[in-house]
Amino acid sequence: MQPITESLEELVPHRGKMSLLSRVLSYDADESSLLAEVDILQNSFFYDNNLKGIPVWIGFEYMAQAIAALSGKSDLAQGLIPGFGFILSVSNFIANVPHFELNSTVSIYVKETLTLDKMFLFDCSIKQGDAELAKATVSTVKIRDISEVQNEGKF
Repeated sequence: MQPITESLEELVPHRGKMSLLSRVLSYDADESSLLAEVDILQNSFFYDNNLKGIPVWIGFEYMAQAIAALSGKSDLAQGLIPGFGFILSVSNFIANVPHFELNSTVSIYVKETLTLDKMFLFDCSIKQGDAELAKATVSTVKIRDISEVQNEGKF
């Protein structure tokens, strides 16, 4: 894996409170994978006082934003402007904890496993140290120009 030199804003289209990744650590072009981290803080958008953390199901959005970062990095490496992606499905989601604990850091690893035209499949996992907290398979669709869906209503 190679270190990331781009900022989150260059890689991921999410802004403001919906920008959930804390940092992107590394990228591997050969295996089409990326490693990111999220700091679980009390001022995080999805923080739940009752849980003293963030519900584990928010992990699928962490995965989606790590996928966006991978896609953005891949596009930039090819000299392209990053495209837009949409989640088609989250399957085989397994949660081994009820929530991500306050003041912890979780690692999000995503790896592209299949490409079919504009559809992509990713194996994703969230870990803390060696402990796997959650995992899922996420399918997405990617478009180059947002007007493809705004004007025509289709991918």
